Amino acid sequence: MRRIIFFIVFLMCFPWEALADDPVVDAFPLRNHNPFLQVFGLPKFQTDELVRPDKIDFAISYDIANDADDAERAGGDLVIDGEMQTLSLSLRRRAFDRMEFGIDVPYVSHSGGSLDGLIKDWHNLVGLSNSMREGPNDQIQHSYALDGITRYELLVPQSGIGDVQLSAAYAMESVTFRASIKLPTGDPDKLTGSGATDVSLGLYAGSTTMLFDRAFDYSGFLGVLALGDGDVLPDFQESTVPYGGVALRWHVTERLSLATQFSLQGSYFDIDIDEIGGSTIQFAIGGDYRFERTLLRLAIVEDVAAGATPDFALHLSIRSFGG
Repeated sequence: MRRIIFFIVFLMCFPWEALADDPVVDAFPLRNHNPFLQVFGLPKFQTDELVRPDKIDFAISYDIANDADDAERAGGDLVIDGEMQTLSLSLRRRAFDRMEFGIDVPYVSHSGGSLDGLIKDWHNLVGLSNSMREGPNDQIQHSYALDGITRYELLVPQSGIGDVQLSAAYAMESVTFRASIKLPTGDPDKLTGSGATDVSLGLYAGSTTMLFDRAFDYSGFLGVLALGDGDVLPDFQESTVPYGGVALRWHVTERLSLATQFSLQGSYFDIDIDEIGGSTIQFAIGGDYRFERTLLRLAIVEDVAAGATPDFALHLSIRSFGG
């Protein structure tokens, strides 16, 4: 919670500029923050839009995700109970008119957290179940055992640099190709990396129309992620994972936009427990406030119909696209 307060104070102290005339098409740069799945190279949610020419586009993102899952099936016993915080620096640069290059550097922290009580109260308020949250509050345990043999276990808080991701994009007339390579700079023993190199390739498209005389952006993408031979549950890891997403953003005013996103991924592990081996559907809703060259973004993230996404996640970020 102290990190959230510090981040909001930082936003308030940032030297904002006046509003520009040109619109911005953007998306919340989200990933799946399931502790066992976030170690892989799924690229952040993006649109078909490249960054502006001759400018360095950078973003600072803060994501906090809380999990409380306990499942047992076919001799396997999974516990995901804890809180993960991720602070990311992202840089993008336009090149050769139609190309874009980028880098994402995350810092990942696993702990028992402090949101369990708040989430229980929220679930009670809106009528959601707390059946998975009957254990001790604000403790950490990420583990998987099969036939009584522990295959992975994390019982104490850990933090460190995650896996760095390099990216490139090429824009054609109506579609954009995006590719990325994730490097094994994190530590599998701390769940800050997978221990392997992953590669992704995706096809992105989008457009803008009008809704109630205001700009309405829509975009979508499909891609495939090729996984290297990692060190997190290696005996169960899949080799490829399909992914996709849809984003809708309505520019309510010149400064304020409201947005919603859906993202989907296939299974990362051949494990008959949905909380780690199932496909994922993640829903985000929020908005952004725009200054001339800067966006403030806030989104709340929930799982929709799959157990392999966090129970609750919150996204805060600043994106600056040059002056």
